[in-house]
Amino acid sequence: MQKSKLPNGLELIVKENRAAPVVAIQVWVRVGSADELEGEHGLAHVHEHMLFKGTTRRGVGEIASTIEGVGGEINAWTSFDETVYHVTMASRDFDTGLDILADAVQHSVFDPDELGKELEVVLEEIRRGNDMPSRVMSQNLFSTTFRTHPYSRPIIGYVETVKSFTREGILEFYRRWYQPKNMTLVVVGDVETKHVIEKAKELFTRSDAADGKFVSPRKVEPPQTEPRFIAEFQEVEETHLGMAWGGVAFHHEDTAAIDVLSVLLGSGDSSRLFRRVKREKELVNECYSYAYTPKDVGIFTVGATIHGPGVLEAQDALLEEAYRLRFQPPTAAEVEKARTILLSDAVYQKETVQGIARKIGFFEVIAGGAEYEERYYDAVRKVTPERVSEVARRYLDHKHLSVSVLAPEALRSTLESSRVLEHAKGVEVRLEKEHAPVRFELGPASVAKVRLDNGATLLVRQDDAVPLVSVRAAAVGGLLLETKENNGISHMLSELLTRGTKQFSAEQISEQLDSMASGVSGVSGRNSMGMSGTFLKEHWGRGFEIFSSCLLEPAFDPQEIERERKTQLEDIAARRDSLSTVAFDLFAESLWKTHPYRLPTVGHEKSVKSLSREQLVAAYHTQLNPERLVISVVGSVDVPATIELFQRRIGVARAPAGTAAPVLPPVEAPPAERRGGSVVKQKEQAHLVLGFPGITLRDPQKWPLEVLSTVLAGQGGRLFLELRDRQSLAYSVTAFTMEGLAPGYFAAYIGTAQDKLETAERGLVKELEKVRDEGITKEELERAQRYLVGTHEIALQRASSRAGTMALNEAYGLGYDDYLRYRERIEAVTLASVRDTARNIIRFDRLVRSVVSAA
Repeated sequence: MQKSKLPNGLELIVKENRAAPVVAIQVWVRVGSADELEGEHGLAHVHEHMLFKGTTRRGVGEIASTIEGVGGEINAWTSFDETVYHVTMASRDFDTGLDILADAVQHSVFDPDELGKELEVVLEEIRRGNDMPSRVMSQNLFSTTFRTHPYSRPIIGYVETVKSFTREGILEFYRRWYQPKNMTLVVVGDVETKHVIEKAKELFTRSDAADGKFVSPRKVEPPQTEPRFIAEFQEVEETHLGMAWGGVAFHHEDTAAIDVLSVLLGSGDSSRLFRRVKREKELVNECYSYAYTPKDVGIFTVGATIHGPGVLEAQDALLEEAYRLRFQPPTAAEVEKARTILLSDAVYQKETVQGIARKIGFFEVIAGGAEYEERYYDAVRKVTPERVSEVARRYLDHKHLSVSVLAPEALRSTLESSRVLEHAKGVEVRLEKEHAPVRFELGPASVAKVRLDNGATLLVRQDDAVPLVSVRAAAVGGLLLETKENNGISHMLSELLTRGTKQFSAEQISEQLDSMASGVSGVSGRNSMGMSGTFLKEHWGRGFEIFSSCLLEPAFDPQEIERERKTQLEDIAARRDSLSTVAFDLFAESLWKTHPYRLPTVGHEKSVKSLSREQLVAAYHTQLNPERLVISVVGSVDVPATIELFQRRIGVARAPAGTAAPVLPPVEAPPAERRGGSVVKQKEQAHLVLGFPGITLRDPQKWPLEVLSTVLAGQGGRLFLELRDRQSLAYSVTAFTMEGLAPGYFAAYIGTAQDKLETAERGLVKELEKVRDEGITKEELERAQRYLVGTHEIALQRASSRAGTMALNEAYGLGYDDYLRYRERIEAVTLASVRDTARNIIRFDRLVRSVVSAA
């Protein structure tokens, strides 16, 4: 791009572009409607109409016909700040195009007959605008927001001023403003810069008037100190609502942030206004926001069209979304999306030479230099969520608000000034109370632990390493609260949480989650009930709405219940085909006689068939009582904003009066004798489980027992090496431990051929006796410690793993940060502690044996 200035003062900018054999030629005249004097209102726009109506060399219609005759396009526009004449055509005809534009802006004759006709056309244009509700509302909004500055006037002018225009007055305006020093010629396309400069010097020969001065009578708009309102009532079907606050000029340091604010608030179907006010609340037909940042101070606008009487409700909803950004920064994903939209617009505009020329002209004339474009986009790239919230606080203030309404006559009594503005003020007051500063301190692992108003515990850890957010809600429950009669209810309940809510149908939940590449699911285990969700950072706000709706207001639709019942019964039947599962179910039934741990988490056919909707609802309120919840959030979130978000949605939720409190079952005494059971299955393999009563999550033997289990299990473990590698007795052989809020178990398992069952069992017993009597080696201890610590750290890479671990630890009374001490505890395990734990646990007088075999 090359900038130069002709001897007569005309500014010339040329940018060569060989993408296509096309050229754009634009003449930017630094005069708009805001530069008009009293009595001239609309004159700048009249010039836009007249400059193609004949010159000293070309007759009426000749300019347009010549351009169109070579396949080109010619047009013009007028704004508050500039008037632009532009041609786009094949580059081979560049000389013709430049000659026509130079002739038009320098030698227009303003033929009296043509002027008279064109003034009538302009009057028709004004009348057409007066019949357009959106234009009337918008003009009223500008005239209310600007009381002093000429931006208050319509660019097109008024009927009375246009009717008063004379040829002499128009020529005086033309001579005053259409001087070379007040013009910028922009040429972009398949041209040679040297040739363009030569032709411009040849064609733009007019010199400035002697004084060379330009009158700019613009007055500065004083600060607005109180809200304003204007209403107009017509025979219209829908209401047009516009709300504006004083903004900034384009060259202001806040412009980039305000542009990002306007895009994320009201640009496109994923914007806040569209999603929340139109799609969810269904209060408006259309809604939008935009930042008008011209040469002087502009405005920030939010608007909508509303059908029916709910104008105040719609106004409040629109203001709530706008004002909320003052108190709560948008998500980084929202900002990134808005930045991408703004930056991509710049890219798309560069797809055509006329788009490039328009960009260059705008930045040169309005921003003060074409080079400002890169500075502007660099500022856009640097906008942060906090910066967006900062400008929202600075500009979106109730005392700076102007409201314009064009509505049906039937709403006249409803839309009285004081009532409208009181509603608007009420939104601001309510949000100020709602967003009173949240006090919190960061604890271990940089986690904020907060007690919500209803008693729920919230844990929040900001981690921006990956643009994801994971959330886990947990409470003590699950199998632990079940009986033989309602066995399987927790599993069914967890599945139904995402099968429809008061706000979303099951299909909507599924479709929206898929569209966001996110997931939400109910979670039920032996000791807990809850929900988990993982979302891309950019979808966290929407994801939270779905997550919280599933958590707080599941519908328990009868059809969904029956669908899930059918699925669960099929799962129960399928379990009988998994012989290892049959062996472990039999093991649990043998180890416990009364405790719920004896039951399968998926339930039994009889109990699942008998479950009613009333039982499910009662179990939901007991197990997921919002006052008992622990919720953990880990990911790319703002901590204070997240706390406020959960307080507003979760912290106000309460269980219905009379909700039963959860009652944990009594701990069952460990067996004093050997127990066991067998199931006959005519299959090729036998499945054997040998186990012993175990310990709770709080038992200090948990850590040595984990080491012991690791020494026995895995591809480097004793059982694998001895029974699989050396004796070839099995494909699957392992050992593991299960702890819970009640004592669990320690067990070994092997799947082996039917004729090898006795040998395999002797081998398991031998290895268990050996580790009990002889302990483990130092090398085995160190290997197990390294393995356990390494796999623990690997597992906690994911935000979802950390969220789940923290929530469960807190719910179980261990403290959310219990996982931070894992390495310390594992590395503190000694050979002696492993030996002692093995002797305490591996007691064959309390052996529980289950086997699935052919005999």
